[in-house]
Amino acid sequence: MSTTPFGASARRQALSPNERPTFGTVDPPHRKATTHVKKYRTRTAGAISALAALTLTAGCGNTESSATAEGGKGQTVSITDAQGREVEVPTNPQKVVALDWSVIRTLSDLDIDVDAVPTPQPGLPKDLASYQDATHVGTIFEPDYEAIAAMEPDLVIVGSRSGNPEIVKEFEKFAPAVLDMSVRAEKPSEVFDATEERVVQLGTIFGKKEQAEGLMDDLDTQVDAVSDQAEASDRTAMVVQVSDGTVSAYGPGSRFGTVYEDFGYRPTKAPLQEKGSHGEEISQEFFVQYNPGVLFVLDRAKTIGQDQTPALDVLNKGLIKDTDAAKDNKIVEVDGFAWYIAPSAPSSWTQMVSDVKDTL
Repeated sequence: MSTTPFGASARRQALSPNERPTFGTVDPPHRKATTHVKKYRTRTAGAISALAALTLTAGCGNTESSATAEGGKGQTVSITDAQGREVEVPTNPQKVVALDWSVIRTLSDLDIDVDAVPTPQPGLPKDLASYQDATHVGTIFEPDYEAIAAMEPDLVIVGSRSGNPEIVKEFEKFAPAVLDMSVRAEKPSEVFDATEERVVQLGTIFGKKEQAEGLMDDLDTQVDAVSDQAEASDRTAMVVQVSDGTVSAYGPGSRFGTVYEDFGYRPTKAPLQEKGSHGEEISQEFFVQYNPGVLFVLDRAKTIGQDQTPALDVLNKGLIKDTDAAKDNKIVEVDGFAWYIAPSAPSSWTQMVSDVKDTL
């Protein structure tokens, strides 16, 4: 079989300051792995026990019986973060710096504004547009420690690319509370539950635990509904990323494995690696050989603010027109911010559901 490229040589693509890590390339989660059931999704024991363990403590060290009470002066909530650290966090902190867009969007979903964020790429979604002109404190890879220290924050929240022990250690030198709220999963079957854990933890800190639980319950229902329809269609799906003329495909165990695990589509028989941050570069003939019934397309360049040939234009120059996905009008360009930059926020999951609905 010939392997006609899409016009770019194979190479490692440069990381944008707002990109997130992938399954298997980050520190192991403290949650236990479980078997995920699509339609009848059950919360994992790890998630349930973590949420049950949230307790409010008064300044004198007394423990209240419930974590749902509104925070007051001197109260803290004990949070176990993505690095397995148990951190006493002030409830309803007054000055908050957040360095992960999933965290920032989750807090926005809970009607909570933060005081400083990483420098964003142009074109934030409407719900976060106000942060385009907010206080910017470095990037998620390189926080501006001096600027953040000068703010004297009550809480610093890192995650994803900024969620590593070295960055946390630097913040611990001056911040009274530092949390790593990364959503880390060794496999896609754990992602939804891990997301729920983080969302509810954030809600608990700000006295909005019930609102956070409601958001995730609603998402659970939405995801199950589209999964039922996708399963009933019996279509195969493929996820590809286009960047600088290069097309990469992702397998079921990759960062986009939720397409199969949560949204119900069957993978093609393409022999793709299970893990990897950029997928596997593919040729034009790959589409014909493995013929997806649905094609999800991520335009990475557009997502990170680069001016390149649009992803669908790149694909349309190849053999994609010969696939069932093209013939049945089942090619969808997904929302890059939701799927790639901030995939662990309720609003992002809602957008993912919407993108999947466009293929049904």
